[in-house]
Amino acid sequence: MAVKSGKVPFQPYARLISILGDQLISDKWVGVIELVKNSYDADAEKVQLRFENFSLNANPISGVIEIEDDGIGMDLDTILNVWMKPATPNKLNRKKSSEDSIRRTDKGRMMQGDKGVGRFAVYKLGDFVEVFTKKKDKQEIKLTLDFSSYADDNFLESGHRDKFLDQILNEWQENPVPLKIKNSKNQGTLIRISALRNDWHKKDLKKLSNAFFRMMPPSLPNLNIVKDFEVDIFWEKEKYETELMSFDEMSEMAPFYFEGSINSQGVLEATYKHNTKSKNIKFDLFSSNDDQIKYDIKKLKLFKETFFNKEGQILKRSNIGDFMFFFYGFDLQNPSEGLKKSEKDFLKETSVYLYRDNIRVYPYGEIGDDWLQLSKYRAEDRAGNYFSYNDLIGFVFISQDENPILRDSADREGLMNINGSKDEFVALLQASLKVMKDEVEIDKVKKKLEKETTRKLIDEKYDDAYKNLQNYITKIDDKKLLDRSQKFFEITNLYVTKVREEIELTQDLAGTGMVVEKATHDTMALLKRLQENTSDFIRRFDKKEIEVEELKSFFIELKENIEFLYQELQVLQPLFRRARKVTKNVSVRNTIQRISKYFGRELKNNVDFSILTGEEDFLVKTNTGLILQVMLNLMDNSLYWLDQQNDNRKIHISIDEESRTIIFADSGIGIEPENKDIIFKEFFSTKSDGRGLGLYIIKELLDRIDADIKLIVNQEEKVLNGANFLLSFKKE
Repeated sequence: MAVKSGKVPFQPYARLISILGDQLISDKWVGVIELVKNSYDADAEKVQLRFENFSLNANPISGVIEIEDDGIGMDLDTILNVWMKPATPNKLNRKKSSEDSIRRTDKGRMMQGDKGVGRFAVYKLGDFVEVFTKKKDKQEIKLTLDFSSYADDNFLESGHRDKFLDQILNEWQENPVPLKIKNSKNQGTLIRISALRNDWHKKDLKKLSNAFFRMMPPSLPNLNIVKDFEVDIFWEKEKYETELMSFDEMSEMAPFYFEGSINSQGVLEATYKHNTKSKNIKFDLFSSNDDQIKYDIKKLKLFKETFFNKEGQILKRSNIGDFMFFFYGFDLQNPSEGLKKSEKDFLKETSVYLYRDNIRVYPYGEIGDDWLQLSKYRAEDRAGNYFSYNDLIGFVFISQDENPILRDSADREGLMNINGSKDEFVALLQASLKVMKDEVEIDKVKKKLEKETTRKLIDEKYDDAYKNLQNYITKIDDKKLLDRSQKFFEITNLYVTKVREEIELTQDLAGTGMVVEKATHDTMALLKRLQENTSDFIRRFDKKEIEVEELKSFFIELKENIEFLYQELQVLQPLFRRARKVTKNVSVRNTIQRISKYFGRELKNNVDFSILTGEEDFLVKTNTGLILQVMLNLMDNSLYWLDQQNDNRKIHISIDEESRTIIFADSGIGIEPENKDIIFKEFFSTKSDGRGLGLYIIKELLDRIDADIKLIVNQEEKVLNGANFLLSFKKE
């Protein structure tokens, strides 16, 4: 009997599209993000995501979603031979090219998609889709897709019968006169989705806004990131605005910073910073060198299981390729961290994000996504070896060139674990974080020890012995010794430290209160004047007595007043306790210029203000608030005394970069030489309403950073005839 044989192709049912769109795209959020990422690949600079007609009907699925970009668009050939052919290898073939110009877009972007199924995210969002697209100098193309004819889960009630994919024809047409694509570039794509498959509400926009805000990484040190892609969201034609804290603001508050890379051989090269301290680290993660032993890398459970056998011998090295990371560490368990609730909330909502060619890989970094398995191993292994996500913000960078094995899964739910590549990648990141955490823990102990600084109340001999021992111990990276020493110093200096901290707190609060008092007085006076002017303006407006020029003048004045209020608040911010925790290099020239802007109105009032020494400047390692407070008090003092005279009102400041000194001089009545020491004592003042705290606080603040202030009494050394103060800072 002859054996029958033959050949047969796959003949997919149309419901295959529902499987691609509905089941490979995990949720509605990812559906929108996928379509926006397609706009990025199309070299769009601006994307508008519009939610329309949601207020006309109580049913939230009756609205319309539009995604419009100004990218290169598509012509009829692209629509028919690329877009309408699922799993097209078009992008994949371009990525495989050896020519960089083919692998990248015209704007130099590395394309994100390569599977040819991302477009079916439209099916996740709605059943009826209209695509309007136009290439420059080509006709607009309209494509209409009705997915209800592809599949219907309720076909018994609806009478739907499944068809094969090639039995359903989708309409297209050329529009000689564009119906939708009318932007200045004369190109782009608009996708209009209706008969929605999910509920959408205005409150949903916050999650989308956060996703687009984090789609591209923030500005980071030593990393050139071109920000040329913007997504705007509209709800019923009104632009959705949300107040998102800037990462730049938050990063300045991070006391611990770790930046570096791991190369294809597993060599870690990084820089660790704690405030002004900086340390370079470089070693092979896989060899038994001193650094690996010091940081106990092999004790990490995943790292050990991935790369070593039970005897501790290396099984393999990583084949991941080079990648970079930037980590910012906090210490929320420490009350002295001084973060506000909004800043703590920002930390809780911000995690460690993964970027490929500067575009975020989802869902890594989403709330609850433990992609680095830190929470898992804190519970299973040893919590002390791993950071908590609440104390960490991070950005990890891979690329298609350097890390081709780290590919996205088809369901857009992260990386595929090809030959264990994802496990290796996570293990290497855990190792880098272990190095950072060990350095952080040592610095935390040192910080506690350094806070135990002795003061003038302690006998001089004991003070010297104490400091010598403390200096020796804090140079040793021996955690056990540091822990034992810490307990000793805590017991010895508990009372002295407590008293000193209370004094410093009182000084800080008193100094800040003086500035706030001045700012509040100015602000209230301005607001009262604005209130009166606005009321008068409204009254005249109602009577139609306002001319166009008057309206313009009113808004110009309003803008100037708002800028003044903003400047007042900007100067206040670094003075608060939380901001004083961050130590960095502070430019004295920039601080003085900032103060001059803050006192701008007073200085314009017939005061000759100048910085005498060209562009000279030097840096002081401290917090911005300390130097600001010093300069604020000096300026306030000088302006007070200059207000007592009608002419010859001058304030001149001289900066000597070489000697690291500042002379702050005014042409007021000056200070008697015999008072040169007593003026820095608390509660001494020659002002009629003075509190005697300004110069005292300046002296105490400068003492904290081993700087000094004194009154210049030698007439030949003076810059002006009034009060002249010499501020001296230690040489670094």
